Amino acid sequence: MSAGICIMNRNAIAMAADSAVTVGDHVAIHNSANKLFSLSKVAPVGVIIYANGALMDVPVEIIVKEYKKNLKTRTYPSLQEYVDDFISYLEGHCDLFRFTLNEEKYVLAVFVNLIQGLDLGYKQFLNEMTVNVGGRELNESELQQVAKQAVDQTISFVEHQNKVPEFSFTDYIEKNYRAKFREMFENTPEFKWLSVEQIETLLDKIADLYDTEFERNGYVGIAIAGFGDAEIFPHMVHIHLSGIINGKARYIVKEKVEITEQNIASIVPLAQTDVMQTFLFGLNDQFINDLAREIPTRIHESINNLDANCFAPGKKDEVHKELNGVTEKILQHMTETAQTNYMIPIIQSVATLPIEELALLAESMINITSVRRKVAIDRNIGTVGGPIDVSIISKGDGFIWLKRKHYFERKYNPQFFYSHYESGKESEIENDELE
Repeated sequence: MSAGICIMNRNAIAMAADSAVTVGDHVAIHNSANKLFSLSKVAPVGVIIYANGALMDVPVEIIVKEYKKNLKTRTYPSLQEYVDDFISYLEGHCDLFRFTLNEEKYVLAVFVNLIQGLDLGYKQFLNEMTVNVGGRELNESELQQVAKQAVDQTISFVEHQNKVPEFSFTDYIEKNYRAKFREMFENTPEFKWLSVEQIETLLDKIADLYDTEFERNGYVGIAIAGFGDAEIFPHMVHIHLSGIINGKARYIVKEKVEITEQNIASIVPLAQTDVMQTFLFGLNDQFINDLAREIPTRIHESINNLDANCFAPGKKDEVHKELNGVTEKILQHMTETAQTNYMIPIIQSVATLPIEELALLAESMINITSVRRKVAIDRNIGTVGGPIDVSIISKGDGFIWLKRKHYFERKYNPQFFYSHYESGKESEIENDELE
């Protein structure tokens, strides 16, 4: 797990990230991971990575540094062109990064995450049916009904995933992996309840999943921020990159932020955002989403428990609809109040902050998340921590480190600089090369 942040005003960009990396399901937590990098030796562009530390088993740190070496002194007019070039570099070096070799593992990981949901759905429906019949053993007809419910639910899940217009993986997956999917269904004991027809019905839909935003198997969060040659104000592009299939990157753009005359400042928390959002907005997305689920559920239960005589004939559904509308208005009011009373005053302040204060705010946001993760005994304990790396990117000065951890001391490793730079050019060494 991770915590990162990108804060921008017209003067500069402050980027900060923690150093914690979680191995497995809290098997171990290490506090020495690198998540913040400069993306170019000469251009004012930086990148924060979070979530998965590896893309298809290749450490993202290696990928970023290899891209930086390949970029050399090339620059682009816009930040978006750096993002496009980075994606093109990944797609053009599939053999170097072993993406081709690991493609099947990635494709099957997506498949397995989907059918885990199928298995959970089947067990849930099976339990509900058993309760409904008084706990007796289910007959063949009832078992078929349960199987149909689970299959229909999975198909509906795939159909309701958001399509990504730029993706075109379905035909390739259908041609190259349908037989493998079928084999996994047939050889997995947990799916003995599926009929041959149901397996084929599922296989007809599963390939469509790869052209959607589905990323439950994990992704690499990447936030690239900086200035293109033709850009006077900062920009940021935030993407989720989950893998490479048939030489094409499977990624979605989460947001693009541009500082303009109208948008004078921006604060973008990354990864574990709840603590930072609570500080900045007075509440967080998780809290709002919980309310959005809980209020309608409680209203529905309460109305159903009322005597039917409390409603005029045919008016019960109208009451449901009206109260659901009230829920939406309450949540909208809470969000607007949070914007007015919490976020707008901070944004107005950030817009005028000098470079040093911008960096201090970014570091403080990571610090308060780290403190929360240290003292709160929950499933996230310890998942944010370690040294905090902080950088400032400005149009004039480029990428500058304010705080940076190193795993070696410069004075003990002169060979590093001789091997990375030609003799006589040590004055050109940038401190970010200590990464």
